Amino acid sequence: MYDLREVADRMFGALNDHDLGALARCLDPYAVYVASGGMAEGREQIVSFFEYLFSAFPDLRFRISTRAVAGDLAITEWTLTATHKGDFLTPDGQTIQATGRHITLRGCSVSEVENGLIVNHRAYFNALDEYAQLGLRLIP
Repeated sequence: MYDLREVADRMFGALNDHDLGALARCLDPYAVYVASGGMAEGREQIVSFFEYLFSAFPDLRFRISTRAVAGDLAITEWTLTATHKGDFLTPDGQTIQATGRHITLRGCSVSEVENGLIVNHRAYFNALDEYAQLGLRLIP
């Protein structure tokens, strides 16, 4: 038997350590990751996304504030901090070159766990806040 909370905590530990191998071991081969910027399907695509994210934000860290379990879901409220030091793609495919700006985002993730692995991970946060902190402006 596995502990849902332990699986999600292990994933966030791997993310904080930027340990892509440990992250992969938390994910089902057919896992799905969904966030405001899009979706990654399959363990390899999810790991590749985070490898890219760590290159754009090499000091990215999650501070966990609240943990809960409901059925087969592990719910995690977090604060992400990072400094933008590498290229970052927007959902429309534009590249934002390193700004050196520090960002702080508050969000919540829902991890669906089956057989001790994450099969679906959804991250909710305010992407407009992220872009504003990076110095981007909406064009009317």
